Amino acid sequence: MPIKLDLKDKKLLYELDIDSRQPASQLAKKIGISKQGCTLKINNLVKKGVIVSFPTVISTALIGHLSFRMYFKLIDITPKQEEEFRNYLIAHKAVPWVVGCQGMWDYIIVVFPTDFENFEKFNTELNNKYGAYIEKKDIALVTAAHHFRSGYILGKKIDLPPLIYAGQQKEVIELDTIEKMILTLLSKDARIPVIDIARKIKIPAKTVTYRIEKLRKLNIIEGYIMTVDLDKIDFERYKVFIRTKNMSQEKEKLFIEWSRMHSYILYYSRSIGENDVELELIVKDNIHLREVIIDVRNKFGELIKSYEALKIYKEFKLNYYPWGELVKYISNGTS
Repeated sequence: MPIKLDLKDKKLLYELDIDSRQPASQLAKKIGISKQGCTLKINNLVKKGVIVSFPTVISTALIGHLSFRMYFKLIDITPKQEEEFRNYLIAHKAVPWVVGCQGMWDYIIVVFPTDFENFEKFNTELNNKYGAYIEKKDIALVTAAHHFRSGYILGKKIDLPPLIYAGQQKEVIELDTIEKMILTLLSKDARIPVIDIARKIKIPAKTVTYRIEKLRKLNIIEGYIMTVDLDKIDFERYKVFIRTKNMSQEKEKLFIEWSRMHSYILYYSRSIGENDVELELIVKDNIHLREVIIDVRNKFGELIKSYEALKIYKEFKLNYYPWGELVKYISNGTS
């Protein structure tokens, strides 16, 4: 049963998706409530299951990871075996994203390997464990992924640059132990206070603040978002797979820019695989989905050879730093 949100709830969700690390005092001013009222609203939305998590978007390409998307259609599998398969994917340290789907695929995942050999190892391990249950599988190498701030909550967007987190960089930035531990904590909860990070990894709070700012300036930390249980607020999520034609760099730039400002488009990603472009949409229902697809076709029909839509019924995992773990560290007072 959907939860009824008032306008302040919607404004709060909208602001949290723009920057979920904003302090309650700042959010409160934007929404027009007290700091205490803002904190209470956030806690209530989490308690009711509307807000699922506060991920930090991390540019994994900058720290030496490729991005593959894998698609699975299952066969001859019991509910218990499917749960085991799903839990294996959720728990795997190379897998940042797992969703369940209705349509041509049952599950889609993303894998962040360090190189092609690392990906082949993962793929072989997966086939050895669960190949008997996989009727069909497809793989795409993601060359660019653009995450846009959500506009669906209020039916509008503000002009913000996309969060770009996939591809291959010419140079890799090496992280030290402190930075890795900070990213481990932020990837699970973008709203974790600096003082809590400092306490967990036993370094001064000012060092944490300095390192976070450094990671932002390097674009390793792209931004802070939130994930929502869309069923709770009466929205649906879809992927639209597009095979393109006559696509030039200039035309694609226009497509990305238009998608960035469309209220109901959440992602634009480009990949090497069966489909060239994937859009993710958050819409009110199937009829609304058709309306948005018509918008896309009216604007960019000359670039679209064919398309297919797929419903995402649940996001089981989203963590842009899935391999992170805290390690023992004794501060030497450096920053």
